[in-house]
Amino acid sequence: MAQTADQPVPSSFRCRTCDYTSAVAKAVCPRCGSGGGMSPEPAAGGHVVDFVPVLFPPENLKGLGRYVSVLVKLDTGCQAFGVFRGDPERLRVGTRMVVAHVDAEPDVPFFDVA
Repeated sequence: MAQTADQPVPSSFRCRTCDYTSAVAKAVCPRCGSGGGMSPEPAAGGHVVDFVPVLFPPENLKGLGRYVSVLVKLDTGCQAFGVFRGDPERLRVGTRMVVAHVDAEPDVPFFDVA
């Protein structure tokens, strides 16, 4: 189930104690050991670090058909793998991206060109 457009789309999570940033929420901060939780950061942009067109998706993503797997360095400082459904010719290392939405199943961020 995808998040709706009126819900904030987290693109990273920040430790409430030491400001450590991660692409996924963690119960315990790996930097300071705090169990105080992590706050979602609002959707942020980033830029492409690397990308690979996927012609034969894995079983859990077969419904997507062809897509591009992208590694994006977010403005918050962390990196996240995600999916780009557009034309791979539009991508280059350094292309500006935004989080379009996050599918709860299988918990994958979808990116779009900014």
